[in-house]
Amino acid sequence: MESEADIAYQLLTEKSKKHKHSKFYKYISKADKISIKENKKISLPLFLVKTVISQQVSTSAAQAIWIRFQKILKDTKVKNLTKKDLHLAGISRQKSEYILKILENTVINSLSKEKLKRLSKDNLTNKLIKVKGIGPWSVGMTRMFFICDPDVWLEGDLGIKKSLKVFLPDLDKDQIKEIYSPHRTYLCLYLWKALDSI
Repeated sequence: MESEADIAYQLLTEKSKKHKHSKFYKYISKADKISIKENKKISLPLFLVKTVISQQVSTSAAQAIWIRFQKILKDTKVKNLTKKDLHLAGISRQKSEYILKILENTVINSLSKEKLKRLSKDNLTNKLIKVKGIGPWSVGMTRMFFICDPDVWLEGDLGIKKSLKVFLPDLDKDQIKEIYSPHRTYLCLYLWKALDSI
């Protein structure tokens, strides 16, 4: 039985060839298959904290800060975290405020992965977007990597924008939806990976 990653790879390859997206087709036809990596051990509040940390910083910087944050959590209970603790992890004052609000938010703490999967896209977005510090990008990342939705398009992501200019320069978001749904999460994954070849 084919996995979702296998099916997505095949369809993205076929569609890019059919629509004469030659640069992307050339890339993906030689690329290794990519799967959505689900982190089953992380809670929604901590996943959202991780997305806040990742906002507007490089992947390597975000990873380093996240590691320091996790070390602090080993020594300090979530309810006892302070802005000073977060500052020691390399987190800005504004992001620290967002993170503390997320961790104490009762709605966020009540939402399990199973509950989120049962929500419509609009309901999920409405619940998360009300929390300060959580914008469309963070909602998209939650749908992609927390509940593993295979058809998420991260329009505002800087890496995606950069990759699009090279591999799919003539497409707008409606055309991308029309052609590459229901596997736009996988399209994003390949476009991110393709940045290594630019």
